[in-house]
Amino acid sequence: MKEIWKSLTDLFGGITGFLKDTLDLVLPPKFWHWQTFLLLTIILWLLSMIISEVDSNKEEAINLISSLSWLCLTIAVGWRTNQKPFVFGEVSLCPWITGGLICFLLYENLASNIQYVAVVSWPIISVCIAAIILGLNSPAAATEVKIARLSKSSFVILILVNFMVSCWLGLYFMIQGMVQQYPTMGEDDLSKSTFVYRLIKPSINDYRGAKILNLMEQKLDRDLGSQKLGLSVPKMKLRLENIKDEVTKEISVVKEDDLWKLQTPIVANQSGYELELQLLWEGPTAKDESYYLSKSCKIGEKVGQESSGTTSQNEAVPIRVGDVECGAVEKKPVKPESPQENLKKI
Repeated sequence: MKEIWKSLTDLFGGITGFLKDTLDLVLPPKFWHWQTFLLLTIILWLLSMIISEVDSNKEEAINLISSLSWLCLTIAVGWRTNQKPFVFGEVSLCPWITGGLICFLLYENLASNIQYVAVVSWPIISVCIAAIILGLNSPAAATEVKIARLSKSSFVILILVNFMVSCWLGLYFMIQGMVQQYPTMGEDDLSKSTFVYRLIKPSINDYRGAKILNLMEQKLDRDLGSQKLGLSVPKMKLRLENIKDEVTKEISVVKEDDLWKLQTPIVANQSGYELELQLLWEGPTAKDESYYLSKSCKIGEKVGQESSGTTSQNEAVPIRVGDVECGAVEKKPVKPESPQENLKKI
């Protein structure tokens, strides 16, 4: 009986000791402590989870509590990382870790078209936090002493380095935005650029203009492959303009679309048409040389079949329909002295 009682006492003592160690680990040793904010983070996070389970329509309340939870986590992490072992000499990782957490919160709450602002501002926010920490850690309360510490050459260099990193991040997002709206600029020859480098050399088919021409060929073949070839030259030119607008919308509309000008030199003959689909690039180029993309096509006739309900057993009736054959896309230069000289005319 004594052995059983001793075993129960030891078990109870072990559970009590485990709970005490857990509480010591979770509860802060004093109120004004980084663990206090960590505990608030957990409580607010659990509260947001409970609200989302009870009533998921309260999105504003859930987002507010989640943001407060993230702010408490930021304070807790910033406070802890400003202590050893996260401090190397006089350098602390706290400003950049804390700045990263703040910028992540900004990133999640900003509109998608300006989310890059959170990333660009990370170095600037971090160095501001470093300045605040340096001022608070000054042993003397005199303003002159704090200003002297902030005016040290090492801290000034740190500020300049962070601003430079912010500028490089801003340059990256600016170029990325330009390439998204003007993809042809990204496919150009960038070998002489000092800050843009392509790992893979682009081919002619990577140009947006080449994609437009290939889609124009496919759509023209589908349209003429089911009807008689009876369009006049002006009507054919108008149809090609409409096809260009249609295929451009199919591959998403970007700002550079206005810089591709369609030229359609057409020669009509007895068998159909001979035409050259030309897209003249009027945007900027790396070598300041104008060019156009060209695709030579022949439009003839072939015998197709059309279902007719007027014949017995609904037989197929042979008709003559259009037949489109085009070559590969070529890139051709435009002479500076006469941009239209290389374009064929009727």
